[in-house]
Amino acid sequence: MPVDSPTLDAKVAFLRGCCGRDDEAIETHFAWVFLIGDRAWKLRKPVRRDTMDYGSLEARRIDSVDEIRLNRRLAPDVYLGTAPLTLAASGRMAIDGQGEIVDWLVCMRRLDRTRLLDARLAQGSVNPESLRPVVRLLADFYRAAAPAISDGPAFVARVGRQVEANQRVLAPAGVAGSETLLALQREFIAKHSSLLAQRAGGGCVVEAHGDLRPEHVYVDDSPAIIDCLEFDRDLRVLDRAEELSFLHLECARIGHEATGHALLRGCLAQLADHATDALLHFYRSHRATTRAKLYVWRASEPDGGTPRHWLELADVYVRLALQDAARSLD
Repeated sequence: MPVDSPTLDAKVAFLRGCCGRDDEAIETHFAWVFLIGDRAWKLRKPVRRDTMDYGSLEARRIDSVDEIRLNRRLAPDVYLGTAPLTLAASGRMAIDGQGEIVDWLVCMRRLDRTRLLDARLAQGSVNPESLRPVVRLLADFYRAAAPAISDGPAFVARVGRQVEANQRVLAPAGVAGSETLLALQREFIAKHSSLLAQRAGGGCVVEAHGDLRPEHVYVDDSPAIIDCLEFDRDLRVLDRAEELSFLHLECARIGHEATGHALLRGCLAQLADHATDALLHFYRSHRATTRAKLYVWRASEPDGGTPRHWLELADVYVRLALQDAARSLD
């Protein structure tokens, strides 16, 4: 008699059972991560969201393979490979065992989380010397990246569509300041369309990391940037200055603006990229607005927090976006 395929809860229970005394299970929005010994194992939830679809076993396999491939660009020694979660005829599950494949896992080297940039900043253990390897890693990555969009007018139109799409989410949710924000961002695009077009024509728009935040930056003599946005290439295609501006924004948001500025300017200097202050302020504003949109979406979902919590975060990002949007037009 065939054995029924296990539920997500059953898979999580099995992997929890593999954890020892010093191990840990972490739930995220779209996955579970199990820190077991010197490895980290990621199990995707079978969720469907807009451009993300993990609903089928094959989709989770493909995305796991993509996660390894894409993250090896900036963390080659961290992302080790994929492994099947198997179910034997006896009903016993195993990692890379015998029997039916019931899911796929991403296998990573377990990192010391106290060395991630957000933790290092909280500890007060970041200095210019410790940031230099990170700057070199990012600069080398962007320097080697092929242009993803080189048509200037097409890039300008794309940015405009993104600005309008953000507003279509924020305005119905009643997020304060969203209409003013839209007007400021529209004005920047109208006044500086040639500047945006030059960025694309100059090869600055690349297939980037897509989610460059302090908690994804491993600060070490051999640094790594982990957890890229793997499920949608369109969301990874960014002006490198926009991606670095997002890291600057996120460092500033947690009280470490100087570190974010050092990373941004250090990387641009190595690239001989003379992005203007106005452009960087616009990009920070655009990234903050996009982040606010994500939190408005999150408020409509039933799991993980209350709508009020997510909407308050959206308000925080819109306030930051308004500040930078105004500065972009000074």
